[in-house]
Amino acid sequence: MFKKFYQNNKRSIIMIAAVLLLSGGVTAYLIGFSAEVETPEEDKNVRLVQTESLQYESYTLNVTGQGFIEAARTLNLSGNAGGQVIYSYKGLKSGTAVEEGTLLVKLDDELIRNNLALARSGLISSTAQLLSAYKSEGGAAYTRWNSYLKSLNTENGITPPLPEMSSEREKLLLSTYGVLAAYYSVRELEEALEDCQIYAPFSGHISGNGVEEFSFISPGQPLLTLTDTLHLEIAIPLTREELILLETLNPEVQISPADLPEKTTPGRIERQDAVMDRNSQTIDLHIAFENPELDTLFLPGNYADVRIEGRRLDRALILPRALLNSDQTINVFEEGKLKKYPVSVATTKGEYMILEPTLPEGVQIIRTRIQKPFEGMELKREGSEE
Repeated sequence: MFKKFYQNNKRSIIMIAAVLLLSGGVTAYLIGFSAEVETPEEDKNVRLVQTESLQYESYTLNVTGQGFIEAARTLNLSGNAGGQVIYSYKGLKSGTAVEEGTLLVKLDDELIRNNLALARSGLISSTAQLLSAYKSEGGAAYTRWNSYLKSLNTENGITPPLPEMSSEREKLLLSTYGVLAAYYSVRELEEALEDCQIYAPFSGHISGNGVEEFSFISPGQPLLTLTDTLHLEIAIPLTREELILLETLNPEVQISPADLPEKTTPGRIERQDAVMDRNSQTIDLHIAFENPELDTLFLPGNYADVRIEGRRLDRALILPRALLNSDQTINVFEEGKLKKYPVSVATTKGEYMILEPTLPEGVQIIRTRIQKPFEGMELKREGSEE
């Protein structure tokens, strides 16, 4: 039966046998080739790494903050009095520069001046009548009020305050002769006269819609905004860690436009907020500086960087942040093996970290990033025959 099966399938059986023989030969060849190129057992787990010798250098811990430049003083001016404008400094146009004490606006005050002259005359008359009542008595009261009468006039100047009243009788006489009513009427008109003129409280630049001469303004009407463009400030938000890093603040700082770090102007720390912002967890540090040349790069509204010098480290190590392990250690090459050393990070700057001098001198720092480093890992330095 088998003989008959063999005769009927002879050709197929021969082909299957040939394929099996060929497969066996190829397998034997591959096994032999693999044995020839197999890596020696001692090199299977060796990692090739780059290293560099530890070198400490001096480093100043600087902190950089950003913020908008603002004027140290900005004041919205409005008129206490109303009336016709008879003088307006250059029309109070936006961009107009003014010096401290410059007369900005003057209102028509002729009526107030006339009423003030009459009120002063009334005060003089009332004081003269009071003085006649004291004349027969003489003494200190007469001398005091006689001197006060001589100091009064109807023309100009501020009316001097009333002499101090020494008794209830004196107060009654002042009321009886109308001295008190006349005095307060004069003071009210003098204040109204002052309100007809507005002076610049500090030097700066005007912004607003302008006020033309011979126009009318109402009491309380906004007239202009005066901005101190010489004395400027920047509020920079700093984290608690940055403030701790600075330790003792150096009051002198350097300010530069955000897009031109090479252009700087000096500034100084004026004050520090005592309350932390809940949302950002930062504290504002206020920097003051001056811009006497009105450089457009430092005008209010510009965005600027502020560099503050902190404490100086005589020995610091600067490394890429990627070399720091999650357990706050650095990988070091020692006698062909990996060793971990704990480090203290003073601060970080972008992709780099500044380390305190905690590593021993002369160690070889591994510059190659290792995904899962462990103590005793077999290593080999690039370019070394070890």
